[in-house]
Parts: sequence; C-alpha cells; structure tokens
Amino acid sequence: MQWAASMSSFKPLLPFLLSGLLAGLTALPARAAEADAASLPMPCVGPVCVNAGLQSLLDLPWKAVAQPRAEGVQQVKLQDRMAQALRGDAAAVQTVLAHWPGRWFGAPALRALASLDAVCEDMGVWWRPHAALDGPGGSRLLVAFEPVPSPRGRQQFRVANVSVQFPQEADPSQAEALRQELRARLEGYPSYPGEAQPAARWQAGAQGRGALELFAPLQALGELHLQPACRRAAVAASPLAAETADAPQAPGVMGRQAQAASAAAH
Repeated sequence: MQWAASMSSFKPLLPFLLSGLLAGLTALPARAAEADAASLPMPCVGPVCVNAGLQSLLDLPWKAVAQPRAEGVQQVKLQDRMAQALRGDAAAVQTVLAHWPGRWFGAPALRALASLDAVCEDMGVWWRPHAALDGPGGSRLLVAFEPVPSPRGRQQFRVANVSVQFPQEADPSQAEALRQELRARLEGYPSYPGEAQPAARWQAGAQGRGALELFAPLQALGELHLQPACRRAAVAASPLAAETADAPQAPGVMGRQAQAASAAAH
C-alpha cells in the first residue's frame, strides 16, 4: 500500500517527528481559525479521518492483537449483554464477542465487526471498539469506532475519535515545537465536539510524550434498537446461560447489568 510504504521513510526520533507528523495531518488547514466554524473539515491523520466509515478502512495495515479472554464479573456480564445485542452471521458475532470486552480489534476482527447486521444497544463510550495503526513520524494511531443507526442493510460504524500518540523517545524540545505548531493549526477547533462540529485538542504527556486527540461530531445512538435486524432473535448463546439455566432472569435484568457495568467502568 502506498501510504504504508511512505510511512517507512519516517523515523521516530529527532527532526523526523515534527515534519513527519505535520505531513500526515492531511485535513487540518494551515490555520483552522481562518475556516468558518460551521464548515470545519473533518480532521485526518494519514488515511484516517474522524467520521469516516469503517468499511472504507478495512484494507489498512491494522496492528494484530491476540484474542483476549473475558475475565472478571464485569467483562463476562458485558459479553452477555453484547450477545443479546448483536445480529449477524453466527461466526462473525462470535468473533466480535471474543474481542469486544477487551476493546481491541485486529484486521480479521474488524472485518467481522463491519459485517454485522446490527448492534441493537449502545455499549457506551468506554466500550467502543479500538484498533491501532503505525502513524506518521513514528507515532501510533489509536482509532475508536462506534455504531451508526442504519435504517436498512448492514450495520455501519464510523470513526468516533483518533488518538495520535508520540514516541517515548521524542526529544522534549521537539515535542514542545510540535505542540506549538498543532496549537496554531487547531486554533479554530473546539476542544469538545458538538452535534455538527468535530473537535481537536492536545493532551500533554510525561517526559515529552503527548497525544493529539481528534473527535467526530456527536451523534445520537438511542435509535440503534430500531434497526430492522434488531427484530430478530440474537444468534449467539449467552455466556451466562449455563449459570442461569435453572433460574430464568426476571424482566429488566439486562438493564441492571448495563447499569452495573457502567458504574464499574467509572
């Protein structure tokens, strides 16, 4: 891939960090403050833009991840909740269920995620699926996805936010120069997204390691359960089914599990 090949020319240290990263910020205007606030472009780093569809990004060289195991009461309950919320091919659903509680997806798991017919419940910001890429200038791109209510056909996912993390070995003076340059470029972007506006902000880090955070505009996820595929029964067996076979759950228990998982996450 041309983008992947071009990244090999960037080195993670010294002057390559600043020039490489700025070259990768393809959709940030020279000074965002000069752009109309209502027409700020969706910020991008290399080939990844916030608000972009997952389907368009599947061929990127996503970092491989080991298949995790759901451990602990919170993750097992979350996996049970997801088993009830996912619709699609049984094998794809099982692949997604294996990765989502750990939040990290490699290329095969992302393809399974993109093939789902529906996600019928919002799992919350903390539980967004994540994937990682090597970025420009020796950086690492951490990309978070979220489902988009889709009135027909396959479930759509979009890039909700991108975190651009810089090498630990970065020289502090370069990190400061980078921060100043990014601050000028991002001046017109709000620090927090709105319903129609993307956002961008610099997060300071220890020992010169910072992160650039890019956010897509906010969207309402309350209509996920109205997707046509959600009328069908779940195809995955609940991980808790064996434990509760002799004690059927009372109405509303899913809501209590969701609240417990949310409270534990915070």
